[in-house]
Amino acid sequence: MFRQITGIQEDILGAIQGLPSFYFEGGWADDISLECYRLPDGTEEILRITKEKERCRIGFQEKIHLFRALGILRENAGKTEFDSDEKMYISRIGVMIDASRNSVPDAAFLCSVLDRMALMGLNCLILYMEDVYELEGEPRFGYMRGGYTQETLRQLDDYGDQYGIRIIASIQVLGHLEKVLRYPEYASLQDSSSCLLADNEKTYELIGKMLRTMGQCFRSRLVIVGMDETHGLGQGRYRQQHGACRPLDIFLDHLQRVHALAQENGVEIALYSDMLLSYSSPKHAYLDPGGEIDPQICARIPKDAGLIYWDYYSRDPALLDGMMKRHRDMGNPIYAGPLLSVSSFCVNYPHTFQTAEHALMAVKKYRISMAYGCLWHDDGAECCDWLGLLGMQYYAESAYRETPVSQEALSVRFAACTGLCAGWFTDAALLDAVPCSNPENRWPPNPSKYLLWQDPLEGIYDEDLRGLGLDLHYEKTAELLEADAEKAGEEGWFLQVPLLLAKVLHLKAALGERLHLHYKVGDRAALQEDEERFEVLLQQVNELRLAHRQQWMQTCSPFGWSRLDLRYGGLIARVETARYRLGQYLDGSLSGLPELEVPRYERDRCGQFLGKGIWKVYGESVTLSDG
Repeated sequence: MFRQITGIQEDILGAIQGLPSFYFEGGWADDISLECYRLPDGTEEILRITKEKERCRIGFQEKIHLFRALGILRENAGKTEFDSDEKMYISRIGVMIDASRNSVPDAAFLCSVLDRMALMGLNCLILYMEDVYELEGEPRFGYMRGGYTQETLRQLDDYGDQYGIRIIASIQVLGHLEKVLRYPEYASLQDSSSCLLADNEKTYELIGKMLRTMGQCFRSRLVIVGMDETHGLGQGRYRQQHGACRPLDIFLDHLQRVHALAQENGVEIALYSDMLLSYSSPKHAYLDPGGEIDPQICARIPKDAGLIYWDYYSRDPALLDGMMKRHRDMGNPIYAGPLLSVSSFCVNYPHTFQTAEHALMAVKKYRISMAYGCLWHDDGAECCDWLGLLGMQYYAESAYRETPVSQEALSVRFAACTGLCAGWFTDAALLDAVPCSNPENRWPPNPSKYLLWQDPLEGIYDEDLRGLGLDLHYEKTAELLEADAEKAGEEGWFLQVPLLLAKVLHLKAALGERLHLHYKVGDRAALQEDEERFEVLLQQVNELRLAHRQQWMQTCSPFGWSRLDLRYGGLIARVETARYRLGQYLDGSLSGLPELEVPRYERDRCGQFLGKGIWKVYGESVTLSDG
């Protein structure tokens, strides 16, 4: 703790004193007298630090800038004297955490994330909540999903406010509501299984209640209302009631109604722009930087509504620049970029950095005032949000620097703001960042997902993996992660699942290919070894499951783990059955194994690379999926 702190209010003082223990580790701050003061209005710099021996002065504009300055101070703890000042090039910078795709992050865990975000200088946390929040008179909202109570949301908002971090609600008011629309109470509100019925008064009563609740729970007046990916809008019950109508007209009329409800409840809205641009594009394409939107359409978009350009995969600087300019020209732009955890066990950092660097430079070029990285968890939420910390730091550094962020500077800042090593996170990313990824593919493959879950006897990706040597890749990855976990000690709790998964994949990645080949050539000795590998694999998968369960219960609501239990249970049962079937064949009880006689075909192969067009989801490997 600092020897003395002056110039700040009691609430800020309490927040400094409550920083995580790693921040003060080693006693570096014990002799420092800290004097804080507000910078004058109109000052270009948002923070100034001057340290002379044991005396340090920090000038700041907003609370979050003070906490970022404290992170910088820790980074320079070994210096007797130094001066530093910073400007901010993206005024609202943050991260979005997905609380709707099977996992709902525990409130205490989110507070730990907020502690690190504060030292990074991130000033907004977007919570994506489709139906996982308490809504008065709507008991099915968050039902059996681990939804947040309104009191929990208010407490989270209070916790973020001590640092100057705004919690921003991201909800849905049109599509992506299949989890609640599946219940009979909402049958009359369905256009389709996932989309609300527009031009229906009961629909707008529900949306009004949503917006009112968000306004009552959070200090932020901004509510992200989604409206993305509403494919097939107006083609269900709406068409039955109103006949055929242009989806664009339905969308814009609905937007006007939502905007009016937002004004009634004292909040502002932002929506994703993908459907708006797709509906109005002659090519029916979202990513069409050369396209021009009809001025008559622009006139129907509320002037104060934010338009969110989401793009997690594009790496072409010209495309990103063109799309960013197009959104700037349309009105109030916001950029939502990648922290690529979608449908995976890890964050794919190489792809994240390649995409985000060009995009964030364009954000600064066009002076777009808000940007955030998205930790999506489609199809099960196997990835722990803690693995996103390094990406959060990247977004923070990009907001406070005019030039691109170097990996060296990122690593140094990250250690100061989290007490963790950046290399641990990039090593975990090797679960998906395999050397055989297709460099031309816009979407990165996620082999860690389908290699784990695919059936050991009916492997539909066996032919894709032929000759790629991914077992050797995962062997090296496991060695790296084992060394990382040993060095990290208790702070490396989040490395256990990636480590154990790498060990499983070292054994399983080539097992299907090997088994199929050994059966084809009739090598019974090799098949005997394969049977023994199945026995080891059973033990390793169960060890992974137990570690994953412990991590989940530490970071998330227990609801949702049931789905992963079923996945692990199914995998364990299938591995055991594979061992049993192979044993029967080897002892002569079976004359053949039909599962291994079926030819294998490619699904995700492009020459010598993985990745043709889209990421793979669990439903393509087996049948159980809800995400």
